[in-house]
Amino acid sequence: MVKNDNLFFEVSFEVGNKIGGIYTVISSKAEEMLRKYGDNYYTIGFYEKSKAQYEFINEDAGKLSPIFDTLEKEGIKCYYGFWNIPGKPRCILIDVKDFMYKSNDIKSMLWEQYKIDSLNSDSWFEEPVVWSYAVGMLLELMKVDMGKPVVAQFHEWMSGVALLYLKMKNCDIATVFTVHATMLGRSIAGKGVNLAEMIDDGLKMKETIKNDVAYKYGVPAKHLTEVECAKNCDVFTTVSATTAREAEYILGRKPDMILPNGLDMKNYPAMEKLSYRHKIEKDRVLSFLSAYFEPYYNVNLNDPRIIMISGRYEYHNKGLDVFIDALGQMNERLKNESYNKNTFVFIAIPSDVRGENREILENFSLYNELENHVDDMLPELKWHLMQSLAHGEYTHESLLRYVKDQYNNKFKRLALAFKSRSGKNPPLCAFELNYPEEDDNILSRLMHNNLFNQEDSPLKVIFYPAYLSSADRLLSIDYNSMLISASFTVFPSYYEPWGYTPVESAANGCISITTDLAGFGQYISEHMDGKIDKGIKILKRRGRKYKDIVSDLSEMMHDVTTMSEQEIIAQKHNAKQLSQLVGWDHLADNYFKAHDMALSKRKRKTKKKCESN
Repeated sequence: MVKNDNLFFEVSFEVGNKIGGIYTVISSKAEEMLRKYGDNYYTIGFYEKSKAQYEFINEDAGKLSPIFDTLEKEGIKCYYGFWNIPGKPRCILIDVKDFMYKSNDIKSMLWEQYKIDSLNSDSWFEEPVVWSYAVGMLLELMKVDMGKPVVAQFHEWMSGVALLYLKMKNCDIATVFTVHATMLGRSIAGKGVNLAEMIDDGLKMKETIKNDVAYKYGVPAKHLTEVECAKNCDVFTTVSATTAREAEYILGRKPDMILPNGLDMKNYPAMEKLSYRHKIEKDRVLSFLSAYFEPYYNVNLNDPRIIMISGRYEYHNKGLDVFIDALGQMNERLKNESYNKNTFVFIAIPSDVRGENREILENFSLYNELENHVDDMLPELKWHLMQSLAHGEYTHESLLRYVKDQYNNKFKRLALAFKSRSGKNPPLCAFELNYPEEDDNILSRLMHNNLFNQEDSPLKVIFYPAYLSSADRLLSIDYNSMLISASFTVFPSYYEPWGYTPVESAANGCISITTDLAGFGQYISEHMDGKIDKGIKILKRRGRKYKDIVSDLSEMMHDVTTMSEQEIIAQKHNAKQLSQLVGWDHLADNYFKAHDMALSKRKRKTKKKCESN
């Protein structure tokens, strides 16, 4: 790819400051941007000291020092260096804590210039807006200093005020604004309103949603900022056909282009390596399951199915209601079919916790003690076995007698202690919540569906309300390793502008279920090429009754759960193959086309302005 001489700035609150999915979008495609723009590619983000110490490699600002000095006099502190991700792109992080005094002035400007009502906004609005305004000031100075054609892409409303600043200052920078999800759309969907139907009806009537609705849902400042950014950018983009319709209805402008989100697939293991790692990671999870459940009753850990759902705690938007109701149906069906295996369900949805469940920690402590004693015994047992074999005296009974004579009392004591909770049900939640369990939607729905982790229940459920990490004291596994260990993942989202979770599952060779309301689900269904429901499955939610959606999901999960090991392996291979469709090596060109389109529009505007003068 020929390097481009234009300057390209990628602006996001999440550059060097991981909050959500936009971090993954920008960081995973950085190497493709570098191949196109080389040293002319800059990322700009928010300076958060606790994260910057890991994410950011500080360097001398060099030729940018005079610009930084000018901004520092205003209270804006800029740090120059490299973002510590693959490719290490140039990075500028902006600290605005000493610039927050300008907050009211900036909000006044937004009202006077763009009629953005932020009178009752809070710090969640003010800090990004002040930061974004500072980004605009930086870009204005850099454009003057560098004298090259400049494209700047702004992700979400949090960086959008920089775009509005450049527009107000008539700065000759081509702008691209990308909405990943509209604030108002997410808020409406989160309240259980049928957003898809609302959008369909509105577009059919060629209407745009009224701004009054933003006040009803408490997001007027953010919504109005999005509307103005969509209206004033050179090129308006979003991440999926689903979100394009949402943006057209809610923001009043049809996107010029769709920029699907991708992943850098070379960062994910090949299928051969995944097959090897699957056994290692699954064995680790099976040890966890043994420690979690066996103090209460014996579980069948002979090739169990492992199901996982993960993501933000957006109960309705992420389809957690549908998922748990479908689990309840499947559990009763497996009981009626006398299903003789156990299936384990991990609900890895972070919430407000104060620590691990103490009862579970005690179980793990006893399990580890058992394991340590077995490890201590093995060298001596190996010596005894070798001697018996060498002397031709080995019998099965002699080996058992030796173990009984040497270790019986110690193992008996430990085994009794480990089984001390017999007759009880294992906790549903692996952590202690900072609020009453009866107030938790997930736990309440599980109990409503008679999912209490009873001994006779084929489905065993663990609500794991913490980020998966190899450093925690329970599961001790990171997210990608958990995906590799799983049989399949389920993401039955109602509102999902794109949906990285099923993409990451497929890239890790894991079967996944997504929906036709998710951006990725819609995209992949158009590119299945005859492999429909082979590794990536699409749950149809659009325009259907809730009970039918639940029944269909229950059926899909039952089908995968009862597949043979060979069938699951084949579908995992298909999932991995399908994931290549969303590699950045295929999708990055969409970004370059959007940048070129913005530059062309900017040139036409400049030419028209010159002619009119």
